Formats: sequence, C-alpha cells, structure tokens
Amino acid sequence: MPTDALANPLVLPILGLLVEQPRHAYAVFHELRTRYAFLRVRNATVYTLLNTLADTGWIAPAPSNGDRQAYTLTRAGRRALAERVDHNLRDTDLVDTTAFMTALAYLGVLAPDAAAAALEARASRIREELAHLDITLSGDEVSELHMIEVHYYRDRLQHDREWLDATAQRTRSGSLTWRQNQ
Repeated sequence: MPTDALANPLVLPILGLLVEQPRHAYAVFHELRTRYAFLRVRNATVYTLLNTLADTGWIAPAPSNGDRQAYTLTRAGRRALAERVDHNLRDTDLVDTTAFMTALAYLGVLAPDAAAAALEARASRIREELAHLDITLSGDEVSELHMIEVHYYRDRLQHDREWLDATAQRTRSGSLTWRQNQ
C-alpha cells in the first residue's frame, strides 16, 4: 500500500461505489473484485482504506438496519471523488490506462461541461503524442516491422482520441444523458 493511504488507486473506486449507494465493507470488497478484477483487491486493504476514509471525513457511517456497518459518501468525499475523476481523466498515463478507466466509470460525478473538458484535455494530450509518433515513424531508416509496436500504439491512441472527441461532443450536445442526482 502507498505510504499515503489516500494515494492508493482503490480510493477512487471505493468512493465511486459509495456515491452509488451506501455499502458495508464486505459489499465494497465484493463489488470491487467483481467490477475491477484488474486492480488486485485485497480484503484487508479495503477495510484499512475504509477506516482511513472515515478518519479523513470522506465517508461516514450510514443508517443501518443490519448487523454490518454501512458507509456513505460525505460532501467532502463527493468533492474528493470529483477531483480524482477529473485528474485521472485528464492527466494519467496514456499507456497504462488503469487509472483512466477507473475514473471513466464515474464520469457522471462531474457536471457535463466539466466532464467534456476533461475528455477534451486528454484528447489534446493524445494529439500531441500522435504528432510525436508521426515524427518518429516518418524516418526511412527503420522498417515497419522493427517499429510495429509504435504503429500499434499510434493506432490505439488514434482510436482513443476519436472516442474521446465523440464522447465529449455527445456530452456537450446533451445526447449523452446525465442523471441529475449523480
């Protein structure tokens, strides 16, 4: 676990699950493992993070009618979630997309204009990377076969940029509907 528990990549999806509905610790653990198998979720880590998030004031005990303590997101937790979603959409690694994909799952916590702006910012970063890759691939010295991974990466980024542009446009036009209570 990172030295600063709040820097743990599980914080964003935990907050995201709690924005959906109050959950007890095991339900959070189970849902994380179900939705995000690629995150390598451990039960002890989830319990530790829930305690840290409660101590930080980002989550609080929810009214419960069972024997398990459920948690809900606080106003401060909702702000922290929105900040993390915005940051991870804009600024995370273009190669390792784990943080981006996790943030994308909670795009709806941002206002539509903020969501579109974050997607457009990532698309802009991808345009810059594509320009750099085009320069790299423009030389005649190296055969396509020896640069096949660069071709793959460029094609993948091109697809991502197109998707981001289209989704930002749909967000701004209102054709991607936003739930009012997200």
